[in-house]
This record gives sequence, C-alpha cells and structure tokens, in this order.
Amino acid sequence: MESNQMFVRRPKIGEADDDLLAFQEEFLKQASGAPSAKVSRVGDGPQPAPVTPEVSSQTDEVKDKLMGVTPQPEQGDQPMDVSTQVMQSQVVEKSNVSAFLRSVSPPSKFTQGFPVAPRLPPELLSAPADPLPDSKAARPKKRSLFMQQMMLKNKGVKTVINTPSASTSLSTIEHQTVSTTNELQQMMVEISKENEEKISNMSHEEIIEQQKKLAAMFDTSLLEKLKNRKKGSGISSVSFEPTTDSNNPAPVITENSEKPVATIQKDIVDPISSSDLPFKLDDKWLHMDQLEHEKLRWLKPLDEHKKNKKGIKEKLSARFDFTGEVVNPEEPVGAASGLHHHGDEPEAAGYTLEELYILVRSLNAAQKVLALATLSNVLRKAKSGHYLYLLNNSIVNSLLQADIVLLLRYALDEKSELVVAAAVNAWHSLLCQQQDTKSLELLSCSMTGHLVPELVAVDVSPPTTEEEIIEREEEQYLEVLKRDVISGLLLMDFLPRLRYILEVIRPQLVVCSQILDILCRMMTSSETSYKLSRTPRLLNVVFEEFLPMSFTPVAENDECGHGKPLVEAMRFARCLCASGRTMAVDLIARHGLMERIVRYVSSTDPSEFGIVYSKLMVESLLTWRTLVLYGLGCEHYIILRPSLITRLQVETDTSIIVSLVCLLTSLLGAADATASTDKRKKTVHFSDSTTGESAEAPSPALDWTQVSGLIDSVYSMAMKSVQNFLESYSEHHSTYDLSILISLLDFVHSYLTHARLQPVHVECFVTPQAILSDMVKIFRQLLTSTAFSKLLINIRQSSILLNESGYLTSESSNSLPSLHSLPKPANIDKAEAGESTQLKPQAIHLLLSLQTLIRLLRSTLSLSPTEIQPLCVDLIGHNEVMTYMRRVSQTQQTNNSTNYFASVECSLLVDLCQLGVAVPTPHLKELHRLSLSLVPKCTGANLSELHDLLSRVVFSPIMFRSHLTESSRSDHVTQECVMSLPSISNTYISLLLPLGEQLQHSRNILSRNTEKTSKMLLRHSHTDMLPLDWPYLPIMHLYQTSSDRSVDSQPPPDTCQLLKNSLQLVNLLETLLPDVTKAISVHAKVARVMCSFLLDDGLFHEPDMQRLLTSLLLSCCCHIDRIDFSQPVPGLQAFADLYMAFLDHFEATSFGSSVFSQYVLLPMMQQQSVEYRKLVWTEHALTLRSVFLSPNQLMFPMEKLLYPEEVNAAIITGMSANLLSGLITLTRNPVLYVAAVHHVNRFMFTTDGRDADVKLSLLKSAHLCTVESLKNHLIFYKEYKMSGSSVDVNDDTNSSGDINADIVCYTKLPIQRCNLLKSVT
Repeated sequence: MESNQMFVRRPKIGEADDDLLAFQEEFLKQASGAPSAKVSRVGDGPQPAPVTPEVSSQTDEVKDKLMGVTPQPEQGDQPMDVSTQVMQSQVVEKSNVSAFLRSVSPPSKFTQGFPVAPRLPPELLSAPADPLPDSKAARPKKRSLFMQQMMLKNKGVKTVINTPSASTSLSTIEHQTVSTTNELQQMMVEISKENEEKISNMSHEEIIEQQKKLAAMFDTSLLEKLKNRKKGSGISSVSFEPTTDSNNPAPVITENSEKPVATIQKDIVDPISSSDLPFKLDDKWLHMDQLEHEKLRWLKPLDEHKKNKKGIKEKLSARFDFTGEVVNPEEPVGAASGLHHHGDEPEAAGYTLEELYILVRSLNAAQKVLALATLSNVLRKAKSGHYLYLLNNSIVNSLLQADIVLLLRYALDEKSELVVAAAVNAWHSLLCQQQDTKSLELLSCSMTGHLVPELVAVDVSPPTTEEEIIEREEEQYLEVLKRDVISGLLLMDFLPRLRYILEVIRPQLVVCSQILDILCRMMTSSETSYKLSRTPRLLNVVFEEFLPMSFTPVAENDECGHGKPLVEAMRFARCLCASGRTMAVDLIARHGLMERIVRYVSSTDPSEFGIVYSKLMVESLLTWRTLVLYGLGCEHYIILRPSLITRLQVETDTSIIVSLVCLLTSLLGAADATASTDKRKKTVHFSDSTTGESAEAPSPALDWTQVSGLIDSVYSMAMKSVQNFLESYSEHHSTYDLSILISLLDFVHSYLTHARLQPVHVECFVTPQAILSDMVKIFRQLLTSTAFSKLLINIRQSSILLNESGYLTSESSNSLPSLHSLPKPANIDKAEAGESTQLKPQAIHLLLSLQTLIRLLRSTLSLSPTEIQPLCVDLIGHNEVMTYMRRVSQTQQTNNSTNYFASVECSLLVDLCQLGVAVPTPHLKELHRLSLSLVPKCTGANLSELHDLLSRVVFSPIMFRSHLTESSRSDHVTQECVMSLPSISNTYISLLLPLGEQLQHSRNILSRNTEKTSKMLLRHSHTDMLPLDWPYLPIMHLYQTSSDRSVDSQPPPDTCQLLKNSLQLVNLLETLLPDVTKAISVHAKVARVMCSFLLDDGLFHEPDMQRLLTSLLLSCCCHIDRIDFSQPVPGLQAFADLYMAFLDHFEATSFGSSVFSQYVLLPMMQQQSVEYRKLVWTEHALTLRSVFLSPNQLMFPMEKLLYPEEVNAAIITGMSANLLSGLITLTRNPVLYVAAVHHVNRFMFTTDGRDADVKLSLLKSAHLCTVESLKNHLIFYKEYKMSGSSVDVNDDTNSSGDINADIVCYTKLPIQRCNLLKSVT
C-alpha cells in the first residue's frame, strides 16, 4: 500500500515544461520520507547464519514454483513473493576488495595452520561506493583500488598490512610506501645521470645515428602519431621534454618528485559558463546544478582562428543539408540548423557523402533514418540535374562506385519499420526518376503512347563465345552490379524482400507506392519481368492488396495502402503487360486483370476512389489499351460500349477523355486486324513454369461494324477541339493543353487509314468524303493562322536537336541508365542551377501535335491528291517550317542519343521528309539536307523511321538531281554516281540487316499490328544507330573483314561493288553537299579512304576506282591546312599503325600507282608529326623507290613538303643516305629528290650550334659525293621554283619535264657557306 501511495503519473507527449516541473515537485514531496530502496552490503554487518533446514525448505519451494509445482502453504505462514525471495537470496553487491599488495616482506614462521588473510586499510574500506549504473546524477570516473592507494600515498597515508607473527598473538608490520617511492625515484635519477653521461660523451653525428636506429625499431605511423599528438588528448601517455643542454638534442624523461612517473592526463576542456549556453538555467530543474564541460563545449561558438586554420582549399568536399541542397562554405550557417556535428571538420556545416555513409551504418535507428533521408534527397536532386552547375563530379556515379547498392540493400533488412521506410525511399530515389515518368505520361496521348522504353545497361552485351558464356555465368553479384544494377539486384533477393515488406510489414501508403514504382522501373526488360512474375506470392500480394475487387470507400487522409486500389499498382500491371503477350494472357487468366479493369472503369461513383479517381481511371484505360493492342480484352468493349460512349460525351476531366479516345483508337486497329484475317479467332498459348500445364486465352473477333460508329461521336469533338485551338492558342499558348487535340486527330487519322481497307463499306453519319472535305477547309485555315505560326515557333524554341550548346540532362550511369527527360537549355544563368531543369510539359505535346497533323495529311493524300497536294506544299514551304528545317540540317550535334524523347523529334522530321517526297515541292534541297542530317541523329527508338528514311528519301534520285549544277552535270564521275543510286541504296540499307528482327518488331509496334506484336517494349539504345561518318561504313566493314580473314580464304564476291558504292556516295556528298560532311574531320576522311587501298584484291588499280579516289583526294586537298593526323580518328587506336600497314601495302602492291603515292605523301607533309616522316625516310626507305610523282602531278602545293624546314637529325641523315646511295634519283623520284636536297642543304649550312657533328658529317659526305649533279645540288642549292602546268594525276608515266630548270642553284656560294665548306676540305 505504501508503494502505491508513492506512485506518480509519468509525463506524456504534449505536456509543457510547467507540467514537468509540477511532476517534479510532487515527486520530491512524496520522496521526502524514507527511501523506497535500501542498499545492504555483504560484510558491513554480521555474517549470515548457516543455511538451516527451514531455509532449505523455502528454497525447495522456490524451485518447485519455478518448475511449475504449486506447494500447499502451511498454516500460519504469511504469503511470500517468490520473485522477491529469489532476488534477495541471489543478488549480492560486488565487493571492493582488490588484489593483494605485492611489495610485502616475507612473512615469519606461523604457528597456525594457515596464515591470516591481509586486510585493506580502513580508509579504503570506508570510501564511498560508486553510484549505481542507472543513476542520473553526474558520476565521477571510477578508480581502481590501485589508483585509490596511489592517491592515499600522495596524501601521506600509510597502508597497513596485518600479518600473523611468530607467536600466537598477531603482530603488526608497517610498510612505508613513501620509502618505496623514494627508492624508485632515486633509482630513476641514477639511471638518468648515467644516460646523460653517455650522451655527453657522444658526438652529434653519433646521437643522430642512435636516434635513427631507435626510429627504425618503431612503426613509422606510431612515431608520426607521437609527434603530432596534441596536449590534453585524453590518452594515457608519458610526457617528454627536451633538456636544457644545447649539446644534448635527445629527449629525456623529466623527473617529478610530487607525482608518479606515469600519469593519466585528463582532457583539457575549455571552461564554459552559463552565459555561453543557448538557454538559461533554472534553479527548479532537477540535477542541473552542475555543468558538464566536456559535453557542453560543443554548444560554444567556434573561434575564427579554428575556422580558418586549414586555409582555403582548392577543392572542397561537397556538404549537403538535410534537404539535399549544397551548403555554401562561404556563407555562415547558424548552429540552430542542426548541420554542425562531431566530424573531422566541426566548423563546417552539412554532411559529406562519406559522413552520411558512416551514419547509415550506425546502430542508432534515428541516425540511420536521418542519413537515409538525406541520401534520398541528394539522389533525387542529382538525377534531376540539380548539381550539374554546382559539382564537378557525377553524384550518381560516385555513389554507385562507392557501393551504395550494398549499403541500401543492408538497410532494407533492418527490423525497424522506420529504417525500412527510409531505405525504400532511398531506393526509390536511386532507381526511379519522376521526370521520366511524367514525360512518358505525356506521350500516352499519341499513337506511340502504348510503348514502354526498354532500358538496358550500356556496357551489357550478350556473350558470343563459350568462354564468355561461362565467365558470365560465374559472375558474382558484385561483378554484375558494376555493369548492370537491375540484374545485380535480382541476384540479391531484392524482389522477395520487397514482397516481404508489402505482405508482412505492411507499411504506410507512401512506402507501398514507392515499392510499386520501383517494380515498374525494374520492368524495363523482358528478363526482369519474367523473374518478377515467378517471385513467390509477389503478384498475388499486389493484385489482392492494391487492386482489390471490393473495398471500402477511400478516405482522404487514409495512410493505409492495403485493401485499396492504387494507381501505381495499375501502372505496374500495365508495365507487366507491355513486357510480353504471354505475360498479359497470364495476368488475365490467373489474376483477373480484365475483371479488375472493368470494375474500375464501370464505376459511376468517383467518391468511391477518393482523390485517386482520375489517375486510376486513366491507368485502367491505358492498361486496357495495351491489352487490346495484343488482341485481348476486346469482348468487354461490346458490353461496356454504351457506358463508354456516354462517358466520352459527359466527362469533364481532360486526362480521362484522352485515355478513353486512345482506347477507342486501339479498338479500330483490333477490328481491322480481325477483318483482315477473315474474322478468325486467334488463340494464344502460354505455359505455367510452376505446373507445366498449358492454357488458352481465346480472343474473340471484333467486327468493324461495332467500332465504325465511334467516328460520329469522336469527329464532332475533334472539330470543336481544332476550332478551340485556332481561337485560343495564340493567347494562352504557355498553358494550353494540346493532348486532347492530339488524341482526337490521331483517332481520325486511324479511322481514315483502316476504313479504306475494309471490304464492305459501313454507312455512318460521318463519311470519309465528309471528313476529307472538312480537312481541306481546316488545313487551309490552319496554315494561315497565327496559332499555327506560334506553334511552330514554340517547337523551334523547345527543340532538343536545335540547341547547339547542348542540354542539361539528368545524371545517370552506364549501369543504371535513364530516359533523360526533356531538360532546359544549358545557357541559363548559373544562379538558376537550383531551379528545376525540366522544360514545361507542353514541349512534348508541341512535337506530337505537328506530327499528328502531318500524318493526317499523308492519310488524306491518297484519298484526294489534287486537293491535298497544295496543302502539303504550303505546309512544307511555311516560313517557320523552312527555318526549322534549315536550323536542324545545319546542326551537327549528335549527342542526344541518350535522350529517349529526342526520338520523338526525329520521328516528326522523318514524317516531314516523307511528305516532301510524296508531293512535288520546290524545297527538295532543304528536305534532302534535312534527311541526310537526320541519319546520324536517329536513335534505337527510330529504327523503323531510319529504314524508311534510307529507302525512300536519302537515296532518292530526285533529291540528288536537285543539287546538280552546270559544272556537276558535265562531270562524268558525278553523273555515273547519280545513275548508281539504286545500287548505293541497297548497300546502305544492308547495314541494318543484322538488326532485322529488331527492325520488324519496331515496325509492328509502331503500326499497331495486333497479330505480330509480341511485346510493347521498345529498345532504347544509348548510342546512335549510325555514326557521324556513316557514309564510310561499308569501307570500314570491308577493311575489318579483310583484316580478320585468313590468307588462304577468298574475299566476298561483292567486295568490289560495295567499295565502289561507298566511294560513289562519298564522292556525291563531297561534290554536291559538302556541308553535310563538314562535321567529319578531314584527316578522318583521309584515313577512311586509305583503308580502301588495304583490301587484298588491289581494287585501287581499277580505272573507276582510281577516278573516285582521285576525286576524293582533290576534295580533301581543298582543306589541306585542316589535316592533322596527330588528332584521334574514331575507330582507330593510332593512325601510325594504319600508316605503317599502308606503307607495307604500298611497297608490295602499288607498282608506282600515282594515286596511291599521293596518299603516301600526305602524312609526310612538314606540318604533320615528325614520326610519319621518320617512318618513311628511315624504316621504310624502300618505299621511296616506288614514288614516281613529279611536282606537276601533286594535288597539293609542293611547298607543303619543303616548309617548314626539317630540323630532325635522324630524318636528315636518312635523306642524305638515300640520296647518296642512289635509292632516289632526280629522274625517277623528282618530288622526293627535291624535298631531300632542299632539307639536307638547309640543314648542313645552318649555324644554330645544334647537331654540329651531324652537320660536319653531312658536309663531308656531300663533298666526297661521286655523282657530280647530286654534289652540285647538295652544295649549291638555293631554292625550288616550279614552272609549267599540271598534268593528269592518273598518268603513271613520269612527266617531270626539265626539273633541273626548277632547281635554282648558287653560281657562287655565300662567304659563310664557303667557310663551312673549307673546314671539311
């Protein structure tokens, strides 16, 4: 009862300080009496009596109680608390008795059997006990008994040890500890004097040598630690001080007679007063009367000298606040922000990535949550491009290299639900990207909105050999993570853990949504989707918990995500369906996906779904559209047709209308596919990997008559939308929503395309003829409207391809790619770096709206060419369209391949080019330049568009003839190239043959072919489909094939034709369209053409080949000053290796070919690197014999081989040796002869003081030369002046003429040269 009266209610959340003080006063009043607990030490009082049988019986009762036996209490016994009895009998306080003292004199003889145990002095026994561990008061540091003894010795207290004497009575032996201490100190003084004497007798060099020996005996890190140790570090150490003797540099131990030799130093803590605290102390606060300086020193402001102690660093480690913002080190941050911590730099606010890593591994759950939340914010901002102007390195790549995947995976296995939620948030920031998801939602209104981009790691390539397959199978998850994060997660039981979190932990709504988003991101691969579908119970949990058939109405602030439909779950189902037809059939048959869609779509009560009604309806309709494009779920349309038409007419939500129209558009294609197959029922088979059974999912046919009537309702909405665009877009273009216009016009385009293919015409209120008549009127009004001009201006301003300075793209990694959603231009001010880097959502809709208009024109062109052709010509010739085309064709930027949404713009421009080919337009030149510039810009998502571009536009003879001039018409080579365009087209289209399966898949899904579509995943490669120098690809392919082919094997039979076609196209581009290839460096062009000489068949000897090679050389020589072979060439490791092989091939197969010789001389020009000239004049000197060119045959100036003059002694020595040996002569090798004489002569008579021995040797050799003409040229040469006209370069005969007349010689040597010559004679 007394304990109940002492009970005080504990404080609760929300109570103020006054309430806490009231509780404190109440507790103190009730505790004013006797304490509630009393500590009784064993040994303080009398010893307990021996255990009696009565006590033993009580112990037995306790044992019986613990074993579950209930004994009957005896009469008269009071009820006893068993737990209290056990505690009282077993809990014994630890004694303070320590080990015996060792410095005790030997005991005398004992008369008793055993000696009496020694006792500690009463001063130690009476010392106050240490406070209990759970005491809230400030506890002094616990001292050992030895330390307590040492403290008593310093105070002069004698330690008395009682031992038995020789007699029966006890005698007391007093042991003076002070005398022992004096003896030790005296011994130390003697040792110190002895050391000082030895050191004084040593020289300085000997002392240094001994110090080095001592330093070698210890670890260097330990020595550095001792040297850099600060005072007051709190670590037990021995203090060292230097001696006063200047001749004794060695440190000695200082003596101290008052203190022990080895002392324990406490931390030197700056005192802190109550005024330094950020709060005011109150006398009423319990146990706050004593300040703990060691803990409160962190509350003091930092001194300025401490802040600036390290000085200004060139590169600072980025520090982040809790929201992920970069903390500016130059701006002061208040201590109240909570960003200062006990790190290596306590004066710096914020956390580095290393410090966050440490906190994530903390055992404290709060620190884990804080670090994970901060990392999540940093990742989210990094992936949105927030740090591109602020930091030098990529945050995402840095974190992935630091194994953040492992760190987050370990955090996902924590027991704390808060830590798991924070880990899921961090995973969501790492894997998902909000901008990509929103941008894909904007694409859903177009005809390609059903596609899901397949993201594959950049460096992942399927193994080709058996060894590579074995190595790939033996890879551990750490190795897999380096090349592909998603594949590595599949090996780390990532999916089962997510299922466990959803099923067992059952987190809040936000965590469930993030997990579903993560699953959607992982569905960007067919392999991943298959493994996910085979994860035990994962799909069951998702469909039963987050896509339920029956559920209670969703409350507005409901934080529970289970048992209610989630938008992310339906998006996850749509991504699963997009991964393959078999997966879609499985979801319908086993998980009732179609029934769940019908349940949500047919609902007429929006309040049933709460705030997610609109988004859930949109996702349900889009998932249904994906199923319809497989030919699945069409039978439900027949049942829900009335409600869908009604909803289309009365719905006010734009997003729901757009999704519904997209569904109806896909139904048109499904009905057309049914009619084309004579209404056959198609059956899709799939097999269950768990049971091995096969199942069938029948897809009933959808008749065209059941969907043709939709045009009546949709067409009227389309006309209203067009009129609204013409009236409102000019004024509200920045906020105008174009999605409904795009979807409605796409439906009209699809209807016109499929209606003309139907064998039986179905009578509708709106006929194709009426549509055509209205389209003519609308397009005429549209092309002259200000709204259309404003639309084109906005397209040009928001274009990805037109921004020559590049774009700010979101951060990603090769092992974790992203779509790189549309960013804002990079020419923004750096002060705006903290803002969002994404453009307005309207940017994608601008491109899609123009593309839909172009496709609508193409679909109506076949119905009435005479009325539509003028409209097409007006559209192409529109001033803004022409400006847009010219800007794109002039832009050589091709680094947008990583941006998935650049493919939308490429697709638009390809449609524009195809429209220009179909109509007689006077703007063929601009269209052709545009088509040629689009070839290297097309990405993997534009594979089918690239094939159409090459087959219909790029190699169109009409396009090339539009560039012919009077001079080019008379050129026989150009005319022959134009006539060969069909063959050239086949050569370059064959480059896409290895991608035949991928090409067919791309064409099927873009044309919405329900029969042949196997999946809706569109592969998004992070490289361009064709490189910038794509015209040279056949040459490089033949060169690679020739290098890999064995000596005995025969070359392909079409090698000559392939090489000829490639050279013809390059010649056409260099002659007619030089601006198209200006982005390719001149030395890269020369290197590519040089590869054609290295083919084994000697095809360069053919007359046609020689004319093409000569024409290409002439075009390259027009930019001779831009040639620099020291620059890297794409595809070549080193040009020197290619040139070495080129010289070997020239020596073996050239037979003095003049064209071959011209290409040999290009790297020998004086402006090029010296290594190429040294390679010819020294290592490949025999090559010089076959260069029969005369100066008149050169296609570049002779001065390029003469100036600047050669200064390399090795090359000059090689030139002189080749001249004196007769390897090159004036009559056989005029060009090389003149170049060698020129450089040797100038080098010999140069008086710059360098290479004097070489010059003297050259003068002697020239003076002793037996060939008189060569001797005169070497000594009396002055300069070379070419006279006469040029000759045909293809003429292999030596037409040098009288070259002696071009070599100008001195009639009398200058005095300086005479003196040099006399010195060697």
